[in-house]
Amino acid sequence: MKESHTFLVPDYFSHFSCKMGDCRHACCVGWPVSISMDNYFHLLGVDCTPDLRRRLDCAMYPLESPTPEAYARINHRYDGECAARLPDGRCAIQAELGEDYLADVCRLYPRGVRVEDGGAAVRCECSCAGSCEAVLEMLLRHPEPIAFVEYPMTLHMPHIPEREVQFETLGRAQAIRLFLIRTMQNRALSLPARLAHLGQTLYMIDWVLHTRDGAALDAILAGSVALPALPEGKLTQSQLADGLRIAEAMIAAFDAQSDSIREQGEAALAYFGKGEAALARYHAANDAFAARFPDWAIWFEHMLVNHMFFAQFPFQDRPESIGDELVGLCAVYALLRFLALGTQPADEAALVDIAAACFRLIEHTDFDRTATHMLKRIGCTRPEQLWDLISL
Repeated sequence: MKESHTFLVPDYFSHFSCKMGDCRHACCVGWPVSISMDNYFHLLGVDCTPDLRRRLDCAMYPLESPTPEAYARINHRYDGECAARLPDGRCAIQAELGEDYLADVCRLYPRGVRVEDGGAAVRCECSCAGSCEAVLEMLLRHPEPIAFVEYPMTLHMPHIPEREVQFETLGRAQAIRLFLIRTMQNRALSLPARLAHLGQTLYMIDWVLHTRDGAALDAILAGSVALPALPEGKLTQSQLADGLRIAEAMIAAFDAQSDSIREQGEAALAYFGKGEAALARYHAANDAFAARFPDWAIWFEHMLVNHMFFAQFPFQDRPESIGDELVGLCAVYALLRFLALGTQPADEAALVDIAAACFRLIEHTDFDRTATHMLKRIGCTRPEQLWDLISL
């Protein structure tokens, strides 16, 4: 049954359209895509042509330890393609039966639906994952800061598990999140300075939430509270070398665990190498990257803001402190920056492919939490070390 709601969405949302057969890295190729129990049995019993029935019988298999939300998984062919994908890149289910017959994950991706405050006070959000190259290409051509607008939609709402709230927000979760996004959009500061500014703001918000001081929180959100001075001056060679060392260790650890960034991670690690030569190559890569993509900082801003909204930063329903959520966001920036420089993309398409691979890892695994603990294990425990990392 379809439902009508008004969603808070990024301003690019209404312009998104799937590239279908023109996508360089389709979402149904290679990914371990899970399907709900309702979707699985609905597709098993749907009335369709013999050709589509053969495809469907090969396209899904139940998991050994299923849940209602993740009951089955797409079964990829030997070449990594979904069995339901046609030679022209379209989905055979959608082509024959229409969009309403798709599994929720296939029908909605890259859109992510979020619901807050059940009952009569339902508040809905919807945004798009950065793992979709079409989304990243839209952001590349979006010169202004992303705005968030109300957008009415009627759709089959996916099943959304009830949130196990791990945090106190004094009823201002969305207001806090949008304030932090505006902080990230302050173009008077460099991206590293914005992340540092964001960290200072988060620690103040964390304190007033713990003390349940609503008046103090409102003052922060109104911009009435002065922040300490930001770090000043250009990084020294030793600071840059330390940040590069931490980034290399983080990438190497993820490279060993995930196929999503293995190719890009190995290329970046091989390019930078070790010691003074690594530092010289970093400076060369930085100069070349800035010359080839002069508006890179605007695009990175959009990717971070889009991720913050998509992931509901910093309130992600897990037993992590707000400080740890900050470290996870810094790791997102460091991953994007390190791979973008280290792989030396020749054009926008190559750059988009690198970022999409990163967000396959970032937004479809427990990346933020894993990265936080990983950085602690490799010795990135002090604020100044985190500053070195994000200043790359």
